[in-house]
Amino acid sequence: MNDEISMAARRVHTTSWQEFRSTYGPRFAACFLGLIAIRVWTQCCLYDRYTATDSGAVTIIGNMTRVAFIFILMLMFSRIPLSGRARRVLDVLSITAMTLAPALLLVQIEYPTLPLGIPASMLAGLSIVWGGGMWITFFDRLDEGEALIYSFACLGISAVLGFVLGFLPLPAVFSIGLFMPTLSFVLFKQAMDMLDARQDVIPEPKRDCVYDHESNTLPLRILIAVALLDFALGVARGFPEGTSIVLAPSFQLAHQIAVAILCAGVIWWVLVRGRGLSFGAMWWLEVALMVIGVLLIVSLDQAQFGAMLITVSNTFMIGLLWYGVYDYCRHSSIPSYLVLAAVWAAHLLPREAGRYLVFLFGPQLGQSMLVIAALVCLLALSMAVMLRGSQPKARRFFATFGTPDARKGALESTVVAEAAPAQCDAGETQVTSVAVASGEMPNEQDARDTEGATFEDSLRTRCSALQARFDLTDRETDMVWYLAQGRSKAFISQELHLSENTVKSYTRNVYSKLCIHSKQELLDTLNETR
Repeated sequence: MNDEISMAARRVHTTSWQEFRSTYGPRFAACFLGLIAIRVWTQCCLYDRYTATDSGAVTIIGNMTRVAFIFILMLMFSRIPLSGRARRVLDVLSITAMTLAPALLLVQIEYPTLPLGIPASMLAGLSIVWGGGMWITFFDRLDEGEALIYSFACLGISAVLGFVLGFLPLPAVFSIGLFMPTLSFVLFKQAMDMLDARQDVIPEPKRDCVYDHESNTLPLRILIAVALLDFALGVARGFPEGTSIVLAPSFQLAHQIAVAILCAGVIWWVLVRGRGLSFGAMWWLEVALMVIGVLLIVSLDQAQFGAMLITVSNTFMIGLLWYGVYDYCRHSSIPSYLVLAAVWAAHLLPREAGRYLVFLFGPQLGQSMLVIAALVCLLALSMAVMLRGSQPKARRFFATFGTPDARKGALESTVVAEAAPAQCDAGETQVTSVAVASGEMPNEQDARDTEGATFEDSLRTRCSALQARFDLTDRETDMVWYLAQGRSKAFISQELHLSENTVKSYTRNVYSKLCIHSKQELLDTLNETR
C-alpha cells in the first residue's frame, strides 16, 4: 500500500477521475480540512454569517485591528525568524483571544446595555491574524495538487456551513464560534503530525527560488493590484448609501452555493478534467463579478442580485489569494507567514478604507455615475497592473496547472533555479560547512580567524546559542551539529547509534521549532545566530 501511495505521490497534475482518486484518495485526511473551522469562526464573529454584504462597523473595526497586528508581526519577524517558542506563544494567545471574542458577544446578548461589541470586534481581528495564519505553514508542506484541493475545498464546504449558520439564532451561532478555535488548533496539530508521519512515503516538495530572480517590482506590483481591486470591493460593499445591504434568504443561499460551485469547479476543472489553471482568468472572473454587481446595484430592482455577486467576489477572492500566497511561497525564499501577512494587509486595509469612505460620503453621493465610473477605472487599473508583462517571466503563477507549454516552462525554470548559486533549498545536497555556505572560509588556511579560534569552536558556539534561542533539546542540537557539517542521515544514525527514522524525527523537530524546511534555511539561521 505504501508503495502505491509513493508512486501516486509523484503525480501532481492529474487528468482523469481515476488518476485523481488514486493519487489523492489514499492521502486524504479529515484533519487537513481544519481551515474550515477558521472560516466558520469568521462567519460567526466578523461577518454576521454573510446575511449582508458585511457587518458594517463591526467588520471595519475588526479588520483594521487585523491590519494593525499584521504590521506589528511583520516588523517583529521580518528580520528575525519566527522561533518555535514564539509560535507556541502566538498559538496560545490567538486561540484564547479567538475563544473570548464570541464569549463577549454571548454576554452582550444577555446584557445588551454592556458596550462589548467593539472590544469583541477588536479581539476577533487581533486573534485571527495568527489563529488563521498559522495554517499557511501547513499548506507550505503540501504539493501543488493537495494545496489546491484543500484551499478550495475548505472555502467551499465552509460556504455551505455558513448558509446553515444564517438561519440559527445568534446565541447558537456564538456558541458554535466558541468551539471553533480549539477545534482548529487540534486539527492543525494532527495535520502537522500526519505530514511528519508520512515523510518516508510522501516526501515534502522542495522549494526553489524562481521568483527571487524576477524583477524587484514583482511583489510590489502584486500588492498594488490586490489593493486596487479590494478598494473597489470595499466601496461596492457599501454602495450607494453607505450601509450594508441585507441579503434575503434566497440571495444568501445563492451567495454560498455559488462560492461552493466555483470552488468545486476549480478542483474538477484542474484535477479531474486535467485542464489549465490561469491566474489571469481567475483575476478576470473577480473583476467581472465586481463590475456586473456594481451595475446591478444601480437599479434598485436588482440591488439584491448585485450585492450577492459582490459578496461572491469577496468570498471567492479568499481562495484565490490563499492559493496565490502558497504558489508564490513555493518558489520564493521569503518565509510563507510573511508573504501571507503582506498579501492580507494589502487585501484588508484598502477594502476597509473604501468601505469607510463610502460610509462617510455615500449618502451625499447617492447613485452617482461618477462613483460607478471610478470603480470601473480602479478595476481596469488592477487588471493592467496585475497582468502587465504577462505575469512573472521566469515562471507563470499557477504554472504547475497551466497549459503543457507553461508546465514545461515552469519545470525548466525550476531546474535552472535549482542549479543556480542563489539556490534557496539545498535539499539533500552535502554542504561542507556553515562557513563555506556563508563565504567565511574559502580554504583551510582561512579556517582560523585573527584570534585563532577554529571553525569547530565557532560552530559549537553557534549551536549552543541556537539551542538557547529556540529551546532545542541536546539531541536536537546534535542534529544541527552534524547537519551543519553536511553529514547524511545515515552517517548521523551510525555515529549516534540511532535508527534513521529516529534521526529524521529529530530533524523534523528542529525544522519545526526553527520554522524552516531545508538544510540551507538551517545554515542561514545558524549563520545569523551569535
